[in-house]
Parts: sequence; structure tokens; C-alpha cells
Amino acid sequence: APVHHRLPDRIRAHAMICFLALILYRVMRMRLKAKGQSASPRTALDLLARIQRHTTHIGTKTFTGTSRSQPEQLNLFEALNIPKPA
Repeated sequence: APVHHRLPDRIRAHAMICFLALILYRVMRMRLKAKGQSASPRTALDLLARIQRHTTHIGTKTFTGTSRSQPEQLNLFEALNIPKPA
């Protein structure tokens, strides 16, 4: 969708966000390729987006947890050199 910015600071901020997104995409692609992964950055992000963090309140107690990571997700964490969520 088109983005309509009029103020110079907002135009520069938008351009910087787009530039940072491009750099992150390329770094992800480079790291995945270096580790022999066939997943594209878009596929990797889709797989990693399935990880959820849950918080439940029962009475006065609070329980938190993270969904169980699948083997493909663990491989992506390793390939991207980032820690898996705890």
C-alpha cells in the first residue's frame, strides 16, 4: 500500500527502516546459504513466527511458557546464529 509522508524527518525515517529491512534480509539470506539451508528468509521468518509465548494467570499465580520448537526451527536458529527462545 502506498505510504504518504510529507515531513522530511518522516520520509528519512521511512527510508532508513526500509534500508535496515533490506540489510537484515540479505544477512539472513547470506547466513542461511552459508549453512546450506534451502529456506529463503521469508520462509524462515514464517517458520519462526509460529513460535508463541504464553502467559496464564490462575488466581494469584502467573505461568509463562514458550511453544515447543520444531526441529526445522532449531536448525534455523543455529544457521542464523541466534539463541533459541527460552
